[in-house]
Amino acid sequence: MRRTASSTQRWSFPLERQNFILLAVGVAIIIAGYALMLTANTDDPAKHQQVWNNPFAVTVAPILLVVGYAVVIPFALFYRPKKDQGT
Repeated sequence: MRRTASSTQRWSFPLERQNFILLAVGVAIIIAGYALMLTANTDDPAKHQQVWNNPFAVTVAPILLVVGYAVVIPFALFYRPKKDQGT
């Protein structure tokens, strides 16, 4: 079967500028979550063990990681901006 020139379709990259901006926001949220998690442990020799002493590391950091990985990144991949119909 031979294809004609009119039956071929051009493939275009599905992600646009807005998608990459949203991906960058998601990566920034994930980096902020890991940065908050790094502030959690203390190496105080008087306590002889590591203690979770920062409430942000226990509550806010996991929330940021879940939002970044499970909400923002998938939304950025699936988001399609509306095209103007020329009304």
